[in-house]
Amino acid sequence: MISPNKPESGFGPNRSPIFYPHYTWVIVVVIVLANMVGSSIRMAFGVLINPIEINFNWDQGTITLAYAISNIVTAVFSPVAAWLSNRIGARKSMMVGTAILFIGILSIGYMNTPLEFYVYVGGFMGIAQAIILVPLIPSAMVWFRRHLGLGIGMIMGSWGLGPALATPLIGFLIGAFEWKSAFVILAFGTVLIMVLLIALFRNRPSDMGIEAYGTLPTDKGIDSAKPNSELLTKFNGYIRKTSAYWNMSSIHFWGCVGHSVILVYIIPLAIQKNMSVLEASSLITLMSGTSVISRLVTPILCEKYGTKFVMGCFYFLQGIPVIMLFGASDPMMFYGFALFFGVGLGGESAGFPILMRQYYGFAPSAVPHGTQMLWAGLGMALGGGIGGIFYDIYGNYNIAFVISILASFAGMISIFFLESTNKILIPKWGDS
Repeated sequence: MISPNKPESGFGPNRSPIFYPHYTWVIVVVIVLANMVGSSIRMAFGVLINPIEINFNWDQGTITLAYAISNIVTAVFSPVAAWLSNRIGARKSMMVGTAILFIGILSIGYMNTPLEFYVYVGGFMGIAQAIILVPLIPSAMVWFRRHLGLGIGMIMGSWGLGPALATPLIGFLIGAFEWKSAFVILAFGTVLIMVLLIALFRNRPSDMGIEAYGTLPTDKGIDSAKPNSELLTKFNGYIRKTSAYWNMSSIHFWGCVGHSVILVYIIPLAIQKNMSVLEASSLITLMSGTSVISRLVTPILCEKYGTKFVMGCFYFLQGIPVIMLFGASDPMMFYGFALFFGVGLGGESAGFPILMRQYYGFAPSAVPHGTQMLWAGLGMALGGGIGGIFYDIYGNYNIAFVISILASFAGMISIFFLESTNKILIPKWGDS
């Protein structure tokens, strides 16, 4: 059983080893897999565009509107998901979200009209992803007293693994089975994995009678039990009064506009340039696989070299490679772009949990994270929707790519207007 209460003796009362056995690592693995399962279909949305065009004879603007609606619904529902998680706990929230996600995925196999597509992808899956995904990062933060960067890096890496694995899998299922059968398999496979993960998940260390990872004998105790609503309301008020609360949300928005354009339209563009569906799908796998590395190292780099500097660099690295897509025609150019873009894609969001710890300490972070997800979802909706509209008008994605570059650079500039990370911006949670 991996559940020791504190680091083994021998490291001294003021020093914690970087790694030792603890149930926190089970939680990390559960969150990693839940992230992969919960977000993979939407992150692999680009692989659905051409099959839907062929099977249903819908234009790209009609198809990608479902992606935009899904992100808007997730965005609008993210603060609600944060509130729900605070009230009933992340574990019960995951149960509710899994049931809704199952209905959404299964229903896609039986759709016949764009309206049904919008309801199933935009409505059911949009709500489900908010309920499942919003509580995960705040839950992970509760399990770490120290070495948060290491844990968050592993979790953020899953954001790259999900699309990397799901895109070719979904492409294979759609090609190997009838449309209905493919989504029946996806729906039941998804719910089976989620049920197993929920069985292992716990909301906080105190649920198991242990302390957070990295806790030392000399540390002042932090009440990790479920906080009362009055105290939550008080601290949420403190958090909302900081400019960082709003600026982090705007940075999320710009970053998501920048990469959603690419995630949705790189596959249709590559297919237009005579790459096969499988080859085009491999671009998402390649950039997502590359992003795993930067997602893993970014939180650690943030703790060592400064969060604002590291995040600014990755926002630049997300924007600059998009220039390669103007006039791209050779498969090697697409593969080179995927490798380069994946570096920035992975690093642009991985520093936010570190920022929240630096700004808000050990205060519950579901509300600021939920608000960030609201604006992130709106950014994903805007970036994922405009490409199809401009393509239907002009027959290319050039304007969308320009917007992608400008959005990433806008996020980079906004980062440097954040407050200093050298001090906590609100009263200390442990003193409450």
